[in-house]
Amino acid sequence: MSVKTPWEAAIEVEPKTESERYLSKLARKAFLSIWCYGNVHTDEGKKSASGDGKELCDLFVVFGDHILIFSDKHCEYPAHSNPLVSWGRWYKRAIHGSVAQLIGAEKFIREHPDRLYLDKQCTVPFPYRLPDMDKAVFHRIAVTRGSFEAALSHWGGKSSGSLMIDSTLTDKKQHLETPFTVGWPAGKDRFVHVLDELTLDVLLSELDTVPDLVGYFSEKERFISSAEYVSVAGEEELITLYQTSMDGGRHVLPRDFPESNMIMLAEGDWEKFDSSGQRRARNEANRLSYFWDEIIEFQSKFIRSDEAVAINGENYTNDEKEQLVRALAMETRFARRVLGDSLHDVLRRPVPSGTQSTRIMPSPTVDGRYYVFTVVPRDQAVDYQVYREDRAEFLATYCHGLRLKYPDMIEAVGLASEPFSSKASSQDVLYMAFPEPATVEELHILREQCDELGILQEHSMLPHAFHAFEYPRDPGQFGADTGFSGNRADRRAQASAQRKAKKKAKRKKLN
Repeated sequence: MSVKTPWEAAIEVEPKTESERYLSKLARKAFLSIWCYGNVHTDEGKKSASGDGKELCDLFVVFGDHILIFSDKHCEYPAHSNPLVSWGRWYKRAIHGSVAQLIGAEKFIREHPDRLYLDKQCTVPFPYRLPDMDKAVFHRIAVTRGSFEAALSHWGGKSSGSLMIDSTLTDKKQHLETPFTVGWPAGKDRFVHVLDELTLDVLLSELDTVPDLVGYFSEKERFISSAEYVSVAGEEELITLYQTSMDGGRHVLPRDFPESNMIMLAEGDWEKFDSSGQRRARNEANRLSYFWDEIIEFQSKFIRSDEAVAINGENYTNDEKEQLVRALAMETRFARRVLGDSLHDVLRRPVPSGTQSTRIMPSPTVDGRYYVFTVVPRDQAVDYQVYREDRAEFLATYCHGLRLKYPDMIEAVGLASEPFSSKASSQDVLYMAFPEPATVEELHILREQCDELGILQEHSMLPHAFHAFEYPRDPGQFGADTGFSGNRADRRAQASAQRKAKKKAKRKKLN
């Protein structure tokens, strides 16, 4: 039995409470394990070698320049004849307590990014470098449980039970006077995303990659700040609007509110969307996207166990290894579906021995990035290490050679493997950055190398057009700009909603 590395041992420590364990489980599934840490401590207050440090937060996610800090508070909702007293007591413990923890954690990270550890004894340093604090983008998330049933009762069973959003609430006093509603609990200079039992699940099921989530957070903060008064019936309604609105191939929240000073988003759209045919079709289509997640997790396991090796014998730091898998994880859920489907198609096709099958895919998410998927069957007469080295060299040459065809390319990500039909398989994954255009001399050398291998020849490169829609649909039944499908009732409901939205926009009020 192999001995676990300190990194492996540290992440296996279970969070203390059931609520924190649930949050950690959801987050690791959504953001993947190499970026999620539920036991991060600082050496603040550690007075002896045998002493413990101070817990930083309940969940810590670092992904490129993005730092997500989660505070989890599960507080029983107190009973009192005066509803403002009950709300005030719960708010102080759950929301105000979370906000204080989040602000304290952010302050410490900004001032001491090199004093974070994966264990409470502070013996296992955080495994890779945090971003430059001048470039870091912090996202503060307060997970507050315990108010759901009380909210249902307060609204007479006519609400989903989620916390409402009111942008006019900017201080503690205003929040204490407005039950089951949040605005800017940390003040208008710091946005805190407040989630409850319902909206945590909705958020991490609908936006289950870091790129998808931070994209939504950015749009949400802009939207809430876009008018003097913004009222949203619940986070789930805002998520629904975001998930069903597109501009330039990206999800957005409405932007065009000329001279408006009031925006209102009513309740009910999430319930319809949750049970709609288009959402079911999208979720079914997304199943293959998790193949992409599995590749990332497979590589991450070897990084944590310190078993990830370069075929060419080079040694890479944890920072470099993390950057490689992060390149794969920078893709959105829809992009992972497209890429996963393409890779899966290459892997399942038969490839004669002594040949290879390669497919080039542009990244649907990152401009200037191209993927190279190569399948090379192994000749059993060839030593396996020699086979791996030859395959890795072929992949590297192909990725470099793409600059012949795409001179503006700035990144290449390559993945090589045996076909699915092989009894055993391994993966080679590489990442290359090209900050400067290739010189004429470099292009000449690349041409010679590619010609020697017989690759990237114009006569053998056959382009294949493909069309993918986030919400699968039947051709001719729905407009190309919607990306939605579903049954006839779904389509009528959405068309009606779109007509209503246009009329309300004219009244400078979104209802």
